[in-house]
Amino acid sequence: MSQAVEVSGVIPQLGKVCFISPLGYGLYNPASAYPFGGAEVQFFLLARQLAEDVRFEVSVLTTVREGSSSEPYGSLRIFKRTAQGRLSVPPKMTMMTAAKLFGGFIEAFLSMARQFRQIGADVYFHAGAGVEVGAYALLCRLMRKRFTFVVASSVDVSTPYGLVTGPLKWLFPLGVRLAHAVVCRTEDQQRSLQERYGHRGVLIRTAHPLPQRRDIPKSYVLWVGRGHPLKQPEIFIGLAARLPEQQFVMVVSREERHSDLFKQLRNQVRTLHNIEFRENVPWCEMSQLFEGACLLVNTSLYEGFPNTFVEAALSATPVVSLSVDPDEILTKQLIGVCAEGSTERLYELTSALLHDPPRIIRLGRSAQSYALQHHGLENALHRLKDLIRTLTGQPYGAG
Repeated sequence: MSQAVEVSGVIPQLGKVCFISPLGYGLYNPASAYPFGGAEVQFFLLARQLAEDVRFEVSVLTTVREGSSSEPYGSLRIFKRTAQGRLSVPPKMTMMTAAKLFGGFIEAFLSMARQFRQIGADVYFHAGAGVEVGAYALLCRLMRKRFTFVVASSVDVSTPYGLVTGPLKWLFPLGVRLAHAVVCRTEDQQRSLQERYGHRGVLIRTAHPLPQRRDIPKSYVLWVGRGHPLKQPEIFIGLAARLPEQQFVMVVSREERHSDLFKQLRNQVRTLHNIEFRENVPWCEMSQLFEGACLLVNTSLYEGFPNTFVEAALSATPVVSLSVDPDEILTKQLIGVCAEGSTERLYELTSALLHDPPRIIRLGRSAQSYALQHHGLENALHRLKDLIRTLTGQPYGAG
């Protein structure tokens, strides 16, 4: 008899859970070619796995360009809503535009209230800073639901407004304070959260399923990320130019807001013979790319705990990072190296590793061992279920 079935044969329900993932639709429908980021990948993995447990009813709220509707995806349901742009801040703020913005917020708030009533979840999860965090937290308080904020980037909790700007930026810290729980990806984030908000964050590490064991030769240096200025992809192209004998692969998720940067990157790559440029690769094809990489390079200004670090580590691929080293895992766990913000140092470290294949193998083995121990999806799922039980007042049990 299943552990989830009581003596009476009735399966106890542990809660209705909704993951608010505005940019996540491309993961559930790859044919849509909608871009997505790391926070969306984590929600996709956890929502899909959580929905396999019949004690939980799981939904995902996402944003699309076409009309609002809902559709099934495996054991969960996708709610699609159309973006209205009601909270867009104009370049110049006047009394009239400020009144219009405030009116747009009220309209969006009431619209989201109707959406929440339609979904009917007990617990709502949202990742990343924004004025909407305050709206979601307020809604959940008014509707007697539970709201959980998930830290997507370290700056969400290390800076006063998490880089949110505009006259409504105060809604973001308000939302964090009103959240019933805050999920952190690193211990550094937990400390920043405690210092700034007095919240004791729940640590649920970035996690991924274990990759298939395949004997794929490791030959190229890999970069994966969004076509966004904070990712600084041009530095990776500069690295390829400095090392013409080495093969490079660049996987870029296009963002319409930064289409000029994307065109610039594509034009720069055309001048080099040793770099392959790939656009909007489906998530299901990414694991094979990580397995074939000898190194992963990260050039971001800041991150949370990158999905790419976990995917690379699980594939025994060391990381060379320009600045990002969450909880100093690269150096403490011996899974890669960090250039501490120096572009020149990044070039030197990458070149040195490429000339030392035995060290790459050692770092790769260490990375894989670390990831298997700390970043498996089952461990994160167990922590998530415990959090949901706590939020809904359910007793702890198996599963």
